[in-house]
Amino acid sequence: MDPRILKELAELSRENKLLGSPARLSIMMLLYFRTRMKFTELQLALGLTPGNLSSHLKKLEQANYVRIIKGFINLRPATIVEITPLGAKKVKEFASLMRKILRDVERS
Repeated sequence: MDPRILKELAELSRENKLLGSPARLSIMMLLYFRTRMKFTELQLALGLTPGNLSSHLKKLEQANYVRIIKGFINLRPATIVEITPLGAKKVKEFASLMRKILRDVERS
């Protein structure tokens, strides 16, 4: 593989360590297209344990990529996860860098 492409991939993971994790990138991609989801929906969609999902969400919340909303739906407790404008911006930037790398791979 072209060393330039390997360098771009390394830069991509350094650029955004949060989205460099496959689980967190998956969470953010789902939220990018859905805007908000229940915790249980995310858990089922991604096949993560509640603890694992909570750990990833905590990191994303600390970076202000997601907002965690606790409340009730039909009188039952529910946790809603919502992407923030910053989170949506970071997903778009990450995807843009990935597209650039893929174009470079196709050219080499």
